[in-house]
Amino acid sequence: MELDRSLLNTLPDFLTPEMLSSVLPVSRSTLYRALHQGTIPCMRIGKRFILSRAHLERWLEDNLCHNEVCGSWRVG
Repeated sequence: MELDRSLLNTLPDFLTPEMLSSVLPVSRSTLYRALHQGTIPCMRIGKRFILSRAHLERWLEDNLCHNEVCGSWRVG
């Protein structure tokens, strides 16, 4: 399964898990589980998760390329 980086680029600089779930090929429950476990980089404000698109892009690149799944994701 390959992620389309252009979809992530259409999102704002800071996003909610709901916004992210619209472009990631995982269920919302899987996404929230990863956020609670600290697997995906995020900030916690009260009970809410806020994600930085820049940190998320870097995390995706590092993790996908580490697992040799990067394909078109890799930054030039």
